[in-house]
Amino acid sequence: MQMTIARAMTRKKTIKAQLDKITEDISKHGAINNKRLHILSNEKSDIKKNHREATEKVKALFQQFHDLKDNYIKLTLAINKANLETEIIVAGKTLKIAEALIYKNDIQQYLSNLKTAYQHAVKKATREVDTFNQNLKTEGLSEQVKKEVLADVLYLVPIEKMDELDSFLVEFMTEIDGTLNEVNARTLIEVDID
Repeated sequence: MQMTIARAMTRKKTIKAQLDKITEDISKHGAINNKRLHILSNEKSDIKKNHREATEKVKALFQQFHDLKDNYIKLTLAINKANLETEIIVAGKTLKIAEALIYKNDIQQYLSNLKTAYQHAVKKATREVDTFNQNLKTEGLSEQVKKEVLADVLYLVPIEKMDELDSFLVEFMTEIDGTLNEVNARTLIEVDID
């Protein structure tokens, strides 16, 4: 059966809810006092028939659980396969969907932390330069000599690299969700589910 990634993701959410419901039903009805009638059975006069019917209904729940679990796995594998093969363009960069998801869910935070760490280093160096320069006596020195003795911030990471990082982060976070929604709505996957 063919469906879009978006439809498969919706189906997975539905399956999760169904699995939760079956689990809850098994918790309530999976075992009883053998001297009592089971509420899943319509048979109310013959306790043995009641238990057989209830046993069949609980077995059916287990089978339904396993069928749904198998479908969930198949859907997930089909989505993962498409994510490994389908390319998208985000922030001017061509990525596989899987790669974009890694950026979004994992790497983006590291890039953001790197940007923050660099900004912290620049602020610290700027304060040190300001303090250093304030303690110098530059009165009466020529501009040439002042240039030689006054401290300045030495940027060990080119500012252009940090600007590129910042630009990528802003563009990426602005574009990623919309791009994923769009591609998920049009990318078809093949999945053999019931």
